[in-house]
Amino acid sequence: MTTVPGAPSSKYMKTPNDSPLKVWFLAPLAIWLTVLFLLPLVFLLWIGFWRVENFQAVPDLSLGNYQEIFASFFSRSRYGLALVQSLWVAATTAVFAVVFSYVAALAIAFAVPARWQRLALLVAIAPFWSSYVLRLYSWQTILSRNGVINSILKQVGLSEYRIDIIYTQVATRIGLIHYLAPILIVILYVSILAIDRVLIEAARELGATRWQAFTRVILPLSRFGLMTAASFAVIVSLGDALSGNLLGGGAGASIIGKLPTYAGMIMSDYSSSTNLPRTSALATILIAVMVLTLAVGFVLADKARRRIG
Repeated sequence: MTTVPGAPSSKYMKTPNDSPLKVWFLAPLAIWLTVLFLLPLVFLLWIGFWRVENFQAVPDLSLGNYQEIFASFFSRSRYGLALVQSLWVAATTAVFAVVFSYVAALAIAFAVPARWQRLALLVAIAPFWSSYVLRLYSWQTILSRNGVINSILKQVGLSEYRIDIIYTQVATRIGLIHYLAPILIVILYVSILAIDRVLIEAARELGATRWQAFTRVILPLSRFGLMTAASFAVIVSLGDALSGNLLGGGAGASIIGKLPTYAGMIMSDYSSSTNLPRTSALATILIAVMVLTLAVGFVLADKARRRIG
């Protein structure tokens, strides 16, 4: 077999990605995840098996904390009802947050000129420049019975239409949506930006209306981003306690009843009890629910990705 002069050799050529040194570039990330995430998580799980003697936590491998929790999970302690409340608040918050963020991401991707899209995205994530706690206190000022909205309604003679949602789970959702929206907008914007515009233009040229192009091209091709954003919103909402305490009033009114969120109950248990192992066991149960939610979201997102592929 003769070779053409100047033709590339058939011998395998190594690239920078084939170098064994590339593994070492992952070392800082692995160290960061191990020290700041895995080790504290393992320690938290381990404390859940400890026991308390004379108000002192004693290392052990006992299931006593979990037995005590589940013995009155839906009755006296009401941890189970609080978990149901958290799931309800998290699921509905995720729906509203994803819809709002998806509309905002669509507006940035299709209504804003390309040269201004980065600036629009920067404005969308601007709330992250301020403290989350400060934003919650701002919403308290806006939503309270004598707050900004009700004061304006009173000034214009519409005091009979005053809002009364502070210290309810509706207010909790507002705080969570305000926190989640900047992150979800970025996730969904990247997902929408990955859609081939040629497919949208082809649909329009074939006679599809804008609504048909959206429902048959844009929406199906952004399912992966939607599932990812929804999973993220549910997990963050499940683990958040600040919004439920500052805006929801602890046990805010909801369709399920005046019940606190599960994360709020963990915070209350931690601040009012010396039984750290039981608190760790409660947190472990929440982590298990989060992992299950993440697994379901991963499966749905993977199915959406395969449909796109």
